[in-house]
Amino acid sequence: MTRFHSGSEQAGATRGKVLIFIAAIVVALGLAYWLHHLFEGERLLPDLLRERRLSRLSLQELDLRWQANETSDLIVSLTTIPSRISRLETVLKGLIDQSRPPKKIVLNVPDESLREDEPYVIPEALSGLAFLEIRRGRDWGPATKLIPTLLDAAPDQVIVVVDDDRIYPRDFLETFEKGMADHPNTALTMAGWVVPEDYLDRPTTILSNILQKPSAPVRGHRQRRLFPVDVFMGVFGYAVQPRFFDLEELTDFSDTPRAAFLADDVRSSALCHAPRRVLPCKGLSFLPKADAVHYKATALGNLNRGNGALEDRNNSKAIRHYADRWQVGGPAKR
Repeated sequence: MTRFHSGSEQAGATRGKVLIFIAAIVVALGLAYWLHHLFEGERLLPDLLRERRLSRLSLQELDLRWQANETSDLIVSLTTIPSRISRLETVLKGLIDQSRPPKKIVLNVPDESLREDEPYVIPEALSGLAFLEIRRGRDWGPATKLIPTLLDAAPDQVIVVVDDDRIYPRDFLETFEKGMADHPNTALTMAGWVVPEDYLDRPTTILSNILQKPSAPVRGHRQRRLFPVDVFMGVFGYAVQPRFFDLEELTDFSDTPRAAFLADDVRSSALCHAPRRVLPCKGLSFLPKADAVHYKATALGNLNRGNGALEDRNNSKAIRHYADRWQVGGPAKR
């Protein structure tokens, strides 16, 4: 009898250890999930499910839904490069599959790419979509995602500018719609950054991310109210209106160094006469997992990092070039 109890106690102790081990794994996974969301604004499981859901929908199906449903008054604007245009379907699906769909999406496609020195081949899948306007014209560099749409829009038209390698949350446009209604004279962004006092753009570290120290991104999912920044970020999306800019100044690149030509977020922010603010949100955009390798290999950031020295980063050169434009960081903090 004693041996039976002893064996039973050992089995119970083993089960207890197993349960503790499983609980520890669950807690560790939960902590990792929370930290990833804290640092990046991504929601791993919902993001994976969203990407999977979008992969099962066709652009044509989403186009019919868009035509049948009420839309917001927002225009979404973006551009791309020849090596990426064939991969735009998932990004466009995410932009039209919204709780408040856009009035239209404008895809600005230059006649020829300066960056890749080759022409564009428009995929057949992007043809004949009612929600999509493909606008051909001059290559303004990375700022092609913004400039042609600004030039063609009414002064108070809200334009949401995005990158071509992200899937945006389903409430992305609804959040901007509400934010611009409450703050019509402010350029809003889901994430932005403050110019450092020494005008040096630095790689983001864990500590600078936590402290939101310039020039680490200030992300909207960590904010409860508008947060002042100098630079808005297209990778996470920003909303502007043509009246925020002197369009003649914006389209004059005669005094623009190559670094500022490539660091378009810095240049466009510097030339934006409206205050820039990070808008509180639930979550941020994410890189499509299916094409992550290609997107990382063709990222503009590979060029903008320069030779690795802080002074050689294009963002550093650009913020120094526009040193008198910053209202939050830079000389404003001296």
